[in-house]
Amino acid sequence: MEFRDSVYLTITGIGNLLAIYFGLYVAPAEVEMGELVRILYFHLPGAIATYITLTLSMVSSILYLRKREWKYDVLAESSAFLGLVYGFITIVGGSIWANATWGVYWNWDPRETTTLILWFAYLGYFLLRMSVENLERRASVSAVFSILSFLTVPLSYASFIIWPSLHPRIASSGGIGLTGTMVQALVLNMLTGLLFYFWLLRKTYQVRMKSNELLLLTLKEGRHAG
Repeated sequence: MEFRDSVYLTITGIGNLLAIYFGLYVAPAEVEMGELVRILYFHLPGAIATYITLTLSMVSSILYLRKREWKYDVLAESSAFLGLVYGFITIVGGSIWANATWGVYWNWDPRETTTLILWFAYLGYFLLRMSVENLERRASVSAVFSILSFLTVPLSYASFIIWPSLHPRIASSGGIGLTGTMVQALVLNMLTGLLFYFWLLRKTYQVRMKSNELLLLTLKEGRHAG
């Protein structure tokens, strides 16, 4: 069955509106954090999307090095781009949380610091792509860089476990205690957020694929003309 953007976006839009309403108005406040816990319903889905899309970029880079097919390079680039976008949103959301909780937007907490390192690593990925003119060399070097940059993902994820951190943990004791309704709100926001993410990935991939095909066609015609 043909994929229809209008149907998918309608379902995704309705789902996201319900998830937002559920997180803001239905789920109760947390015992320790109060209303501040509502930031979690939007911050955590963005962080998860960041990790997912950068993992996809790494896997696509490995596939490109093995098969040398352009579609994998395009998918790696598209995923890395969304990783930058969602990573920025995660950093901003974390800063808002930090200011509301600790009174400062940035205090070099391990989770904040490692996530910032992650973001700059993938910014470097795009700076590298822009610096290499040869398409095949660009794809190969970028794939290797993407694989190495992925090391910052588990580092960011596990940072508050490895080092002492003020970053809150979701738990029944010793962290953020979530009730059943709060868990439902969190899961609903995560699922609907991922629905929108996959639509963005599909569109980004299509645009980059068309741009890449046009560039390859232009270069091929240039060789024939020469």
